[in-house]
Amino acid sequence: MLFLGLVVAVLGAVMMTVATRQLSRVNEGHHLPMIIGRFAVRSPFAATALRVGAQTAALVAALIVMNATWDYTAPWPSIILTIATLVAPVAIPVIVIALTHNRHLPAPGR
Repeated sequence: MLFLGLVVAVLGAVMMTVATRQLSRVNEGHHLPMIIGRFAVRSPFAATALRVGAQTAALVAALIVMNATWDYTAPWPSIILTIATLVAPVAIPVIVIALTHNRHLPAPGR
């Protein structure tokens, strides 16, 4: 079951990467928000659907990982792995792509 959870997490990461790359192309010439914020150009429906699907996949993966690793006598490793499975597939692609996108733009105020 743990393997299935990690496969679903990778699927969510791929979906989030594709959606964030689409947003990067749509917002060419504008800064992308790192975690929270508004995009300069409205997100296309396909990108929004992919982002929601990726977040759902990360949630399902986290639930599978939690179910597979839960131990009442030592819950902390399971909790840490579950949180990492929930956050990493969504946050890492967004941060990496937004940093790369924003690095190629001039600094604000110049």
